Amino acid sequence: LCVDTTAGLIGWIGSRFVLWSTDVHESDVKVQWSSGLQTYGVDNICANIILFWASKCAQASMRIYHEFYWNDLNVMRNLKVPTVPVAVSNFPHEIIHVTKFVTKSTFHNLKQFTYHSRGGHFAHIDNTEAVVEDLLSFINKIN
Repeated sequence: LCVDTTAGLIGWIGSRFVLWSTDVHESDVKVQWSSGLQTYGVDNICANIILFWASKCAQASMRIYHEFYWNDLNVMRNLKVPTVPVAVSNFPHEIIHVTKFVTKSTFHNLKQFTYHSRGGHFAHIDNTEAVVEDLLSFINKIN
């Protein structure tokens, strides 16, 4: 397993930073890795790896991806959601995309739904401005 050794964890997390967020549509793996390292920085990637390794939570954090992959939209259909206000941000390089239609039918108090031109699974790092803008806009809408 990728969480049993530090090498496996480095390979897993390092590749996720590149594959789940890069704008590079290059088949050359070296170019993709270079882009990922430029976007996130070695220190940031290493800090994430250390957090997963030291807290021993890597396997638990992967569970949601496994469940969503194998259950597909049943997860969304069976989700019991309170009527709190909801905002959704869609980033083009996210690994899971939820349409506005599915979002509206699941979250009945949808206040904001935004499509972004860049960013991915780690949008809080590679498109921080958009995430902050969305949060501030949402807070203004519900206050």
